[in-house]
Amino acid sequence: MNERSFLLYNLAAIFLFYLNVVISFALVYIFLDTTQWGPIVDHHASAIHQAHEWDRITRSLYFSAVTLLSVGYGDVTPLGWSKAIAILQAMIGYILPAFIVVNFAKNVKNGIHG
Repeated sequence: MNERSFLLYNLAAIFLFYLNVVISFALVYIFLDTTQWGPIVDHHASAIHQAHEWDRITRSLYFSAVTLLSVGYGDVTPLGWSKAIAILQAMIGYILPAFIVVNFAKNVKNGIHG
């Protein structure tokens, strides 16, 4: 495998991994929001709008992605058990890039290209 293919493969693998984490946590948020154990509240949408199933899904996906990839925007707030899950997800989002960089540097140092 040449270096370009190795890089593209690794980028695709990292993208798919992050996508998997976002979707997995979104499913947890959907469950917690549906059961009211941990609602995700959008401060810019009406209660009627937030009661729609499609909005619950998109709101949970959005909140999951923003929690994993940044520090959040403040427009969507977790309540109840969703706060604990958001803390766990934010910790993963904080540690994961460092792990990827260290692992990549180790592989480059050892000359591993696939």
